[in-house]
Amino acid sequence: MSARDWYSGMQVVCIDDGFDGYARYGRYSVPTRIPMLNEVLTIRELQFVEEKNGVFLSFEEIDKTQTDGPLSADIKWTAHFFRPLISKKIEIGIFTAMLTKQGVDA
Repeated sequence: MSARDWYSGMQVVCIDDGFDGYARYGRYSVPTRIPMLNEVLTIRELQFVEEKNGVFLSFEEIDKTQTDGPLSADIKWTAHFFRPLISKKIEIGIFTAMLTKQGVDA
């Protein structure tokens, strides 16, 4: 997906939870909360970083600023770990037809 395909408020699903790039200091590390595989999230904001050729996302469901002991950072996630959530509208007529074939009142 290109940078213009992402937008604030878009729901996405995590398709790869193999994140790296943790900052560590002794027993402390950030981020403290990462997206989980198959987790549905809502984009809070996005940033395009041309020199890294990437789109970076933050989410409503995950605190942007994460702190653990003396470490604190604003966390954004690379967009290639996510895909848009596609909601399919289900037509009730499909189920009504199945019930009618079975002789059940719908």
